[in-house]
Amino acid sequence: MALEKNIRKVKDNVWKLQEGEASYSLKKYKTRSTAVKVEYVHRQLQTIRFPHIVPIISTEDPLYIMQPWIEGTKPVNFRKRVDRTDSLMALQALHETKEMIDWDASPYLHRYQLIDKWQERLERFIDNRNASENYLGKKTVDEIILYGKKALPLIKKQYRQPFGQTLLHGDVVHHNILRDENGMIRFIDFDLACTGPPGTELALWMHRVLPNIGYNLEFLLAEQSALNDLDNASKSMLLYPNELLREWLHLLNLPKNKQYNLARKLIPFTESALSSWPKLWYDVERNMN
Repeated sequence: MALEKNIRKVKDNVWKLQEGEASYSLKKYKTRSTAVKVEYVHRQLQTIRFPHIVPIISTEDPLYIMQPWIEGTKPVNFRKRVDRTDSLMALQALHETKEMIDWDASPYLHRYQLIDKWQERLERFIDNRNASENYLGKKTVDEIILYGKKALPLIKKQYRQPFGQTLLHGDVVHHNILRDENGMIRFIDFDLACTGPPGTELALWMHRVLPNIGYNLEFLLAEQSALNDLDNASKSMLLYPNELLREWLHLLNLPKNKQYNLARKLIPFTESALSSWPKLWYDVERNMN
């Protein structure tokens, strides 16, 4: 697709396109398979008038996805109760689309392989432990690895691939969940969309939320009563130190000068998480049926 002079680059693969008074987001994908998947998901959701997305517009190049540029949107803030409540409700609504769309029959969506993904993530952290120790020290790295090794067998014991798979967004980080000027929650970046049990993604959402509320599981369950219906498999996922492993592996992939800047934020984040983990572990096990 030819890029016109009225296009402003936002980041490496995203541009803002201005046509008269209308503005659009233009995103280029590395692979056609991902672009086709993202378009398929949006087309299906648009068919049932699902409100929590930004509609897509056809382009001539299959590697590009175009959407209206919605001014005034802000990422949700998981420290705010209203954003926790509204983002959870929107996520549950996304999962409930399985009642109208047979996502599991889609040729474009793969099953979410949580166990394999988390096993591989822990192994990569162990393989790179020396680099992590330069920032955290041996004792802290040992502690992260211990929790990972203890959690995985418990998750495997509980985890099943039940019937009733649905669409999972795949990356429920706060900046992929926007609130527009009218207060509507909108999901963006369905690049990692897949199918799986709804409880899996609710647990991943909880992983994102818990650091923002002092890892207080009892508080979150009291505030968001729907989470009390999670099965043991989903609850057991909270035992795995997913955020710590992912963030440190991300840091180790950065250039050295950027590593030090991020480490200044990650070290206190890690200390807070590990100091809270024994109580979190106790609360999770107590809440499992």
